[in-house]
Formats: sequence, C-alpha cells, structure tokens
Amino acid sequence: MRPVTLTLIVHDHQPVGNFDAVFQQAYDDAYAPFLAFLEGRPAMRLALHHSGPLLQWLALHHADYLRRLRVLVDRGQVELWGGGFFEPILPAIPEVDRRGQIRAMADWLELELGRRPRGLWLAERVWEPGLASSLAASGVGYTAVDDAHFVAAGFEREALWGYYLTEDQGRSVAVFPIHRELRYLVPFGEPEQTVELLRRVADGGEGRLVVLGDDGEKFGVWPGTRARCYDQRWLERLADALAAQPWIELRTPAEAIAHHAPLGLAYLPTASYHEMQEWALPPAAQARYHRAAELLEPEFGDGARDLLRGGHWRNFQARYPEANRLHKRMLHASRRLWEKPAEDDQRWREARTRLWRAQCNCPYWHGVFGGLYLPHLRAALYRELIAVEAYLAPAEPQIQRADFDLDGAADLLLETPRWAAWVSARGGRLWAFDDRERLWNYGDTLARRPEAYHRQLDQAEVGAAEGRTIHGALRVKEAGLAALAETIDPHGRDSFVDRWEEGGATHHWADAAFAVSEGGAAGFTLAVPEGAAPALAKRYAVGGDGMLEVEYTLSSARARLGMLTVELNLGLHVPEAPDRFVEVEGERAQPPHFGARARHAVVARAAFVDRWADRRLDLWVDRKATLDRAPIETVSLSEAGAERVFQGVEVRFGLAVGLEPGKPWRARFRVAPGRAGSPA
Repeated sequence: MRPVTLTLIVHDHQPVGNFDAVFQQAYDDAYAPFLAFLEGRPAMRLALHHSGPLLQWLALHHADYLRRLRVLVDRGQVELWGGGFFEPILPAIPEVDRRGQIRAMADWLELELGRRPRGLWLAERVWEPGLASSLAASGVGYTAVDDAHFVAAGFEREALWGYYLTEDQGRSVAVFPIHRELRYLVPFGEPEQTVELLRRVADGGEGRLVVLGDDGEKFGVWPGTRARCYDQRWLERLADALAAQPWIELRTPAEAIAHHAPLGLAYLPTASYHEMQEWALPPAAQARYHRAAELLEPEFGDGARDLLRGGHWRNFQARYPEANRLHKRMLHASRRLWEKPAEDDQRWREARTRLWRAQCNCPYWHGVFGGLYLPHLRAALYRELIAVEAYLAPAEPQIQRADFDLDGAADLLLETPRWAAWVSARGGRLWAFDDRERLWNYGDTLARRPEAYHRQLDQAEVGAAEGRTIHGALRVKEAGLAALAETIDPHGRDSFVDRWEEGGATHHWADAAFAVSEGGAAGFTLAVPEGAAPALAKRYAVGGDGMLEVEYTLSSARARLGMLTVELNLGLHVPEAPDRFVEVEGERAQPPHFGARARHAVVARAAFVDRWADRRLDLWVDRKATLDRAPIETVSLSEAGAERVFQGVEVRFGLAVGLEPGKPWRARFRVAPGRAGSPA
C-alpha cells in the first residue's frame, strides 16, 4: 500500500459577546474532552487553532487547559495556528487592522504558549486574491481553504492531493485544500469510512497529502456529537483505525510542508465554503441554485455543485442593511482612530483593541452559524464600537454629513459626548441611536425578511438533530414558526419612520428622498414637499437639556384632516423579565414586559427601563397621542434548528392632525437615554 499523509486542522471559536454559559458548555462538551483525548493519544498529531475570544476566556477561567495544551505543543504533537485575534473576516477589514490582528495573535501565542505560529486559520475560509500579500507580510507561511476554492479556479479534484503556492504582489503563501468528502464524514460517518477514503486516495498515486480542517465544535457541541464522540468513543475508534494502518502517516501542517513539495502555483478566486456561498444568495437565487444542482446531479453526481457558484461573503452586506451599517460604522471608526496615532497612549491602545473586538465576524452574516440574528452578539460589537466612537467624540455637539453606510443616500451624524444620532436622508429615518455612556445602540434591531429556509418550516420536525451533520434536514425548536415567518416588514426597523392616513388612503414617507438643510452645529432639517400627503419637515437637534429633539412640521395649501403615525423601533433584547419593563405616564404599564403587545390611549410620555443593565430610554411628545407597542420577532436558523428570536420593540405614536391652509402644525418628540434609577 502506498503511504498517504493525513493532516488535521481543528478550529475552536466562540464569538465576542457570547454568553459565559455558552463558553462553559462548549468547554465541557468539546474543548476539554478533546484535549483529554489528545493527551491519551500521542500519535494523533494535528494543528489546533483557538480564536482570541476563546483564548482570553480560557486564560481567565481554565488556565490549566492552556498549561496542558503547552505540554502537547512542547512535545510536538500539536502545532499552534494563528489568525486574526478576534476572528475577523480578513478581507473585510482595513489592511492596518488585518496585519495588526494577525500580529496580536502571534504575539499572544508566543508569549503564553511558547510558539509563534506559521499557519493561519482563515475565518470562514473567506478568501480574496489580495490576501496573499497581507498574510506573507504578516509572517504567515501557510493557510487552508476548501477544495471548492481550487475547483472554482479550474482545478480537478484529483489534482488536490497536496498543497499549492499562491501569491499577490510577489509575496507568496502556501495553501492547503480541505477535502470536502472527509469534512462531511467526520464525525458523522464511521471511522472505517475515513480509512477507506484514504485507501482510495493512496491507491491513486505516490506521495499524496489529504487535509481535513474543520470546527472543533463538531466534536461535542453540535447536536448529538458529545455522545457520539465520547460516550460512543468515535474519536478513539478513529484513532485506533488510523493507527492500524501503517501506510497512513499523521503529520502536522508544518511537517507536511517539510515532507511534501508544493504541487505548483494556484490563483484562487474570491470564495468560501459551498454552504457559505449559498447563504450569501437571496432566497430566490438560493432556490434557483438548488434547482440547478438537482438538474445536474444525475449526470455529475456529487460534483454537480462544483459547476455552480453561489454568492460572495460581502453579499451579506447587500442582503442585510443591519450588517452593512455595522460594518461601515466599523470602517468609519477605524479610519478615525488611525488618523489619531497615539500608540504610546494607553487610552488609544484600549480603543484599538475594542475596535478589533468589533471586527469579530459572527454578527456580520447569517447562515447556520452566523450571528446576525442574535441580538446579544450584535450588541456586543456595538458596545465595543460605541466605546471607540465615544473615545473619539467631540467635546461639543457636532454634525457630520456623509454617506456613512454607502447605500447612496446622504447620512447625518449628530453627536454629543453623551449620545449619537445617525440619520438617513432616505425617509428621514434615525437608523442608530447610541447611548455613549452605557454603550448601547437603541437602533440595534432587525427587520423581518424572507429566508430560504422559511419555505421548509411547515415540513420541519420539532427538536434538534441528533448525531448527524447540521447541513441535513431542517429542524425547528417549536411549532408554529412557519406562520411567524410569513410576516415580512415593508421597511427597515428604524425610528422616526412616518406615515399619513387621510380619507382611507395611506401615504408612507419611509423611503422618501428628503432634502437636507443644516442649521448650525446643533441640528439639521429634512423636508419633503406636499403631494399625496402634506409637506413634512423634520428637525433633528440637540435640545436645551441635552436631549435629542425631533420636531415635526406639517403644512398644506389646503385644509386636511388626518392621522400622523410616527414609528420607533427600539433595540431591547429581553422580551420578558421582572427587571425590564415599560412605563407609561410615569407608571408601570400593563402588561409591563418588552415582549407584550398593548395599546395605550392619551399618552405623552413613555419609558423603557432595564434595571439589570442600569439603563432606560425616555420618550416624550408634546401632544397627546395613542401609543401602540408590539414585539419584533424573527425566525432564525442555528445548528440546533430554526428558532424564534426577539429583536426589539415596535412603538407607534398616533397623532390626530387638523391642517388649515398655510398654517403649520407642529409636534415635538424628545429622546433621552439615562440610568435606570434616575428618570430624565
């Protein structure tokens, strides 16, 4: 039997802002037992990557894990791999941050575990051709991507039993192709199937190298895998099966590089793994993609998907304005921070670290794993980002005008040391409102939109998948999600989104093009002329008490009688808890919790109080209004199945308006963030 080299790369990650209990559960179910498995099996040689958030958590809570890991590293059994410290999508962040994060990870590993890595785990295997020069300049010698990257470049799979060199601007790195079939077999197939696959590879030629790189959470965190890997001894049986075959040589990536010459030069296209590229497509395009694959499968079998290209990771920013705004604010903060060089200043260095934390990839995309739909992960990144922006904030109120989110419409940033209001000229909408003292974005919500998996909800089984790949049949955590997913929002979940009702007709200003006129450092006005609805002007300004004021002015050339509805959508991420409640006119509302649906008549003041986090948001209107509130709930997908997720609270103020010709009608809203125990 010809010898074959098997190189394993295991990637462990928990995102910035994940719950401590989730870290601990993953540690108990996967990370700790996998380390114990390696300690008992010295012949199992592999590379291991831990993301920075996980390393920091381990150092704080399980320092013994790191000591034990260092023993494995010192005896040559485990090769440490680096990456961007806070697990960013490297092509999506500025070059200066890209190199800084890679260097920070290498420095940490060298200091704490005694080895400076040469290998780099590429977050979500998102590759763009220009990365090669960035990696090489950062001291990276090699990385790994999916074999699909190579197939997309025109390579035959039979040409992928090794590694290739790629370059950009004359700087090169080695790239390992991760074997797709093996990725699906481990740990869901039997160990003997892995051996048989390797036997087929070995039979095909001399000196072949097979690479498997995948998530360490497959070994205990994914549904059913704890029992499979440890109770049913799958990992031990795999180790035994490999050890029983003398022709299988386990080598770390560094050893593989030393023993195998590169197969040649490769130029890889922009790509990620197949599933990610599918998730990046809009639902209709996903349906066409799957249909095309079905049509090709009779002729091309498992290779059908090799003939198709899905979307690109950056497409998530086009699909989800919420992800795009987070990303563009991150870029804006990075530019401002690096324009203020002060690396010898401790506050500057702290701001840089918080910026890097805000680059953690998970809340920027959505699929089985992506965290865009998870409010606590988005909130964690906003917390870091707002802290950076607060560090850079002017001492006095200031207005900046630019297309911050690059959606083609002008934006205005009205900021004070206490808060920041991000407003779009499209609809005159407030799309972010930051409490800079408590590091919270009250605009952090998520619109309900169709997803490809929504079409399968009515056929899905209730409960988590057990002991099989998460890319299989859809499961749901509760019944009734299909009906919930049918609700689609007509516009983004911003605030001060307005509509006019008159004579049975409704006019929406949500997407109207407002003209902008600035009025000094403390305010600006957005206006649209009269048409089917009265002329509307909205002035955003810093009030005399330091609050945000939004003044509405309606006017008409004729008498009109109608209803103005002003909609606010608030990022309040816990639907029901005794220490989180709504106040109306200074009294606790009934029902009080954020997730309740209720109508309140004759209201001029409301507040949303979170005593656990010690924050509140007070709202006033200087006219009596009706107030309707309702939960914003989405249907999301995770590795455990589809689930209901509370995204925030929809608040609608209804104001009756009687207009006389040429006489303006006005209403003024005030918005004030503050501490839970001290009403504004």
